[in-house]
Amino acid sequence: MEESISSHAPDSLPRFAWSLAGDAQPVRQPIAMTPLKLSRSQQLYVFITVLVVLPLVVGFAYQQELYALYLIHLCGPELQREFGFTAGDVKVMNEGGEPREEFGITAVVPGGLLARAGFKAGDIPTGYKHGFANGFYQDLVWVRKGQPMVITVVASEDYLKGSAAWREISLQPGAGH
Repeated sequence: MEESISSHAPDSLPRFAWSLAGDAQPVRQPIAMTPLKLSRSQQLYVFITVLVVLPLVVGFAYQQELYALYLIHLCGPELQREFGFTAGDVKVMNEGGEPREEFGITAVVPGGLLARAGFKAGDIPTGYKHGFANGFYQDLVWVRKGQPMVITVVASEDYLKGSAAWREISLQPGAGH
């Protein structure tokens, strides 16, 4: 058996090497990069796409987040002055007894609209699906526009009691504006 393998080896090895050489591709030299040249109309198209279309697409994609930022950072301070309160982080205890912070009413101006309605310092607006701060501010915007609203709050010291400790406070439009 060894004779048959050795007798075929010299003949098959050159054929195998020749087949490999036939499969080899010549080495190509890298192509030098040339700067992209655009006509004026192409430049205008790119400019409009980058500065107009792209921001619109991003704005539509992040519409809710952008509106929440608008409510909290731009409308929030004005609503606080108008309705007579200060908002910020209120300390509460979680189930493990560890302190944490939630958005809430940190101070109420005596005689202000929220004070007359029954809000107190330490109240935390509850029941908002997409965030306490932006939901609360959106309700205040609706009151400003003439829509009566019922806002559910819980006192920070009653936070762990859940919905059993929630209070409903009615805000009427025009009451003190």
